[in-house]
Amino acid sequence: MNKAVDIVVVYKVNPESLQTVLGLLRKEGFNPTTLEDPSGAAALSGCGKVTYLISIAVPAEEVSGAASVLRKWEQAQVPKVKSMIEKLAGPFLCSVMVAGVLAVILLVLGILLETAALLFLGWLVVFALLANAERIVLKLKKTRKG
Repeated sequence: MNKAVDIVVVYKVNPESLQTVLGLLRKEGFNPTTLEDPSGAAALSGCGKVTYLISIAVPAEEVSGAASVLRKWEQAQVPKVKSMIEKLAGPFLCSVMVAGVLAVILLVLGILLETAALLFLGWLVVFALLANAERIVLKLKKTRKG
C-alpha cells in the first residue's frame, strides 16, 4: 500500500533562479519539486515574468533542513545584490540628471508633454550606456587590438 507523501512549500522563486535553487536543494540531499509548471514562465514576457513565482516544495520531513539551506543561500546573495546596487547607483543618478536637464529644456520649449515618451527612452538609453560603459570600452579596446 502506497502512503501519500505530504509536501510543503518552502520557497517561491522567480523563473531565472529556479534551476539554481532546485540544484542547491538536490545537492544537499533534499527532494524538491515545483508545484507550478516551470515552462509556463517561458511564455510570459515583460512585467508578467518578473512577478511570476514558482513554488518549490519538499516532503514534510525535509522542511526544516531545506528552509535552513535556503536561508543560508539567501544570505549569501545579499553581498552580490548590494554590489550590483552600488555599481548601478552612479549610472542611475547620472542618467536621471541628464533626463532632468532635457526635461527642463523641453519644458522651456513647450514640448515636454509631446515628447515625454521620447524623454523616457532617452533616459533608458543613457542609463544602459552608462551601466555598461566598462564593457563597451573593453570591447572597443579588444576590437582595436585584434
